Amino acid sequence: MNELKKIFFYKLTGLNFLLVLLFIALAFYTPFAVLFLFLLTSNLFDILGYHFTLIRRTTTMPEQEIIKAYRINQLMFDAMLFIFLGLLFGWVPALCGVILKFFGAQDITYYIFLQKAMPKEWNWLKWTPLGWFKNILTKNEVVFQAIIGLAICVVILFLYFNLI
Repeated sequence: MNELKKIFFYKLTGLNFLLVLLFIALAFYTPFAVLFLFLLTSNLFDILGYHFTLIRRTTTMPEQEIIKAYRINQLMFDAMLFIFLGLLFGWVPALCGVILKFFGAQDITYYIFLQKAMPKEWNWLKWTPLGWFKNILTKNEVVFQAIIGLAICVVILFLYFNLI
């Protein structure tokens, strides 16, 4: 139990967890909460999985194999999260959460909640829209891309729920 307490109070991990609980409640009232629920839940998985499991491990397995295995777990978790949120709150709000992740917002959230400086170069976001055209993105490009993703999600939700 003491280890769980240490994890909960590590940097802003506990805040991430509490925000997940808050956005679960809010998701029953507004579809806009669903995309942040997806983002925060996926981020919590990444913090617990990548930061606490991969970075702090001791093993003889090659680094690249471990990271590939983790990425498969992360993709499966995100797919199940999408299905769960889609069934519970609607497919469009859940898809907006996926769009936010696809535009790199979850990676930014990871650094914010771990209170780490964002890297100047992001070489792992090759699967994002800007990453298709440029292998290494700058911090400003990643932030810009995430803002564009958020804007797309807001427009989609407004149009879908006829709020315009």
